[in-house]
Amino acid sequence: MKKISSLVAIGLALSSPAAYAHHSFNMFDSSKYVEFDGVVKTFTWRNPHVMITVQAGNKVWTVECSTPNIIGRKGWSPTVMKAGDKIRFRIHPRKDGSDYGLAVSARLPNGTIITDKP
Repeated sequence: MKKISSLVAIGLALSSPAAYAHHSFNMFDSSKYVEFDGVVKTFTWRNPHVMITVQAGNKVWTVECSTPNIIGRKGWSPTVMKAGDKIRFRIHPRKDGSDYGLAVSARLPNGTIITDKP
């Protein structure tokens, strides 16, 4: 019994950093949507989240997406957009009012709409 308890304790200790490393999406107001047209400045396809910076008028928005694995299954890819593309974004804004949002959808230059969050 001591051996099993020790193994369980070791397993929990080893698994906790992975769970601890990820954040929730509580910083975003999921009851609100903001839509804007902008020009992609950067599109970074890597874990833990795909990130996009967008010039929209006099604002530079940072758009956070889900992981590449999650949005890859929804039609996104590392080449779905690039710097210079004009995209219409729909996001959940941050509660602090900064120019930062959680991706809901993006309408690509060819009219295709790709989604992330509901």
